[in-house]
Amino acid sequence: MSRRERVERDGFVARLRCDTASEPLVERSLELATNAARAQRVLAEPLEAAGESAWIKGDHLPGKARWRHTFAGVLGRGSPREREFERLKWLRARLFRAPKPLVAGSLRAGGVLRYQFLVLAPLPAHETLGSAWRDASSAERAELVDELAREIARLHALHFVHRNLFFRNLLVDRSPRKLEGDPRRLILIDPWRGGEALPRRGVSYDLGALMVDAAAQWDFDAQSRFFATYFEQRTLQGLPADAAKLLPSAGLHHRALARRAKCNEAWDWRRLASELLRTESARESAS
Repeated sequence: MSRRERVERDGFVARLRCDTASEPLVERSLELATNAARAQRVLAEPLEAAGESAWIKGDHLPGKARWRHTFAGVLGRGSPREREFERLKWLRARLFRAPKPLVAGSLRAGGVLRYQFLVLAPLPAHETLGSAWRDASSAERAELVDELAREIARLHALHFVHRNLFFRNLLVDRSPRKLEGDPRRLILIDPWRGGEALPRRGVSYDLGALMVDAAAQWDFDAQSRFFATYFEQRTLQGLPADAAKLLPSAGLHHRALARRAKCNEAWDWRRLASELLRTESARESAS
């Protein structure tokens, strides 16, 4: 469980969650967040405390979001950055690659949520999946597709839906490859909306979100490879998924999310579903 603290600082009541963070790091984080809250400034910068390096991000939740999350806090629900802290812990405990959360906090004044922040351990050299894809060789693209399909299938088999599964939230580790140890390169970030499947926000929502970017960058072969591996891995994880049901639902989510993102790239999920079902039928006939 995360250690939770409640302190008063410069007119704010701060609620903090932390595990292994040092006291100097917690104090420096709170100082930066308090100053940013007064200035209504977004934080996205490195920080140093007693020789320890980290990254802090924070924002002041303007408008309706402030009141929505204030009322959610009355019901015992943490701010988005506090929830992200817990979701990252959940992912790392199940051996997904994700940033290590150090401190999360929210600042309130007059009972109203005024600011939220999250401190993360530094990540290795990286770039987004979209950026990595543009410069990748054919072999590297195949590796990325396979790894992504395996990780997302495992995530869904564990009944976790990311709900923010866009290329910007999928990072590719660009540090030198090691001969031993974990060969995976994909890092999941920004899972604050994540959790168990909800009505109209289930597994198909994740796949529809993923295809907003993938439909624009992946050719049909890459899409087919991803979904063939995804459905195979779901079966191996003991929680098979029905492509005939999942892909139409993912297509509906994709259309809505692409419209919201003002992305005009269509995704031909019908052709993909036909190809997957034809391949599966041929495999069953051969066996």
